[in-house]
Amino acid sequence: MTRPHELADGAYDVVVVGGGMAGAGVARDLALRGVSVALVEKGDFASGTTAYSSKLIHGGLRYLELLDFGLVRESLRERETLSRLAPHLVRPLAFLVPIYRESSRSLVKVRVGLKLYDWLTPGHGRERYRVLPAIDALSLEPAIRAQDLRGAGYYFDDLLVYPERLCLENVLSAHRHGARVFNYAQVEEVARDARGEIAGVRVRDLLSDRVARLHARIVVNATGPWVDDLRALAGVDERGKRVLRRTKGIHCLLPRLTERAVYHSTADDRMIFVIPWREFSLVGTTDTDFEGDLDRLHATRDEVEYLLGEVRRVLPDPRVAVEHVAYTYAGVRPLSFEEGRRESAVSRAHRIVAEERGRFLSITGTKLTCFRSLAEALGDRVVRALGRKAPGRTGRLTLDGADEEVGRVEARAWMDVSAEVAASGLPRETLETLVTIYGRGYARVVDLAGKVAGGAERLCPSNPDVGAELHLAVQDELAVSLQDFLLRRTGLGTSGCQGLDCAEAIGARMALLLGWSPRRLAAELDAYQAYVARSHRFRAP
Repeated sequence: MTRPHELADGAYDVVVVGGGMAGAGVARDLALRGVSVALVEKGDFASGTTAYSSKLIHGGLRYLELLDFGLVRESLRERETLSRLAPHLVRPLAFLVPIYRESSRSLVKVRVGLKLYDWLTPGHGRERYRVLPAIDALSLEPAIRAQDLRGAGYYFDDLLVYPERLCLENVLSAHRHGARVFNYAQVEEVARDARGEIAGVRVRDLLSDRVARLHARIVVNATGPWVDDLRALAGVDERGKRVLRRTKGIHCLLPRLTERAVYHSTADDRMIFVIPWREFSLVGTTDTDFEGDLDRLHATRDEVEYLLGEVRRVLPDPRVAVEHVAYTYAGVRPLSFEEGRRESAVSRAHRIVAEERGRFLSITGTKLTCFRSLAEALGDRVVRALGRKAPGRTGRLTLDGADEEVGRVEARAWMDVSAEVAASGLPRETLETLVTIYGRGYARVVDLAGKVAGGAERLCPSNPDVGAELHLAVQDELAVSLQDFLLRRTGLGTSGCQGLDCAEAIGARMALLLGWSPRRLAAELDAYQAYVARSHRFRAP
């Protein structure tokens, strides 16, 4: 079974359109309050902007320069919350901010910024900020350029190992608490009642081609870069034709260059990250206005060369070159529309745009770090509109499949798999991968590995994932395509081999589990190979 429910006509308090991090967070918040909610997503959950982020849960040090103290404080508070809710996915990460003779920012400015950052951070559970002399910065990261180095800021934020999994955990938690959740379900019409008021949506199930009417008192537009498109479809324009500004950001995957993140100020006063992620250094990002086709995004050669050129200024490593790029990805940010501001200066603070007497709520400006606080704010608004009293609970319940009250148990206490190595017979590398992906829910995979045919067999010669993960994804995690499994249920498709070492074998297994015809299997493989090819489009002259 790929879905817990078939898409059918129904009546709900709220329909949430868009299954990225914002929509998934809203659906979970509302479900935990006892609100009846349906979540519909035209592709797979987390297949849009969520999947193409910089993989950080962070306060946003540079937003201090924009004097956006409220956003930084909120982000730092949410960083602390998410590290408790999902410690398997949210990991502490050290950052260096090298300052050179030619840098636009001085060590004094960095010191003041870090002092503010530290002051805005709730609690004192982390290592405090510091400014390092050049010799200490080089001892921590010998790869950074030594010439003209004056020193470096040193602080901590968090790495989000798999944004797609965090989004999925929200979707699955919402479902466990009563939400109806549907991927591959496209809104074709925003319906109105006899008085002309918003009354729900008409949705086409892209898997079966059936059409259903979902009646709702409130529609939440969480479609990210498509927000204005859905407003246009609904005929909603009280706040103008445009509430969204789309900006494109690309990332490059290079061989691992550093063990700490490097935060670098560019010649044109932008900020670029070099982030240690899995076996790579993740380099990003650009920030340019985008008006093109959202379904055909890719990094261009010029964008890649721009990023690499800036990175070489701080990391003079010969591997910082086009020929060493493993692959790229590109996404579009759904920023709030602000007239006359440059792309990188537009606020990342979320906004809830209420129209149609509060029956149509659009979300703009979402910063991934703040998805939960955004969902809570929107949930508060919805329950007031519904005339109910139900406090938000998402800040207290874990995001690892258990939905348990956050306790005081240290993550390392359950992330140590020494005992399970002997008991399960699975390699340590496999068990550690399962813990990273599923958190405490990894025990479900271990149990399945001993029950289903081929459950303990490796799926890929280049990665430690096992067959039980495929069974779990199909049975319990709403995976219906090869891309769903390779890219968003596991990290196989974002590893060094990009899943090409195992796509055919996994496709054959999925065909058996889901009853695919040979034609469907061939189409799935073609679609996946086309996706991978797009991540290499930058190589064309």
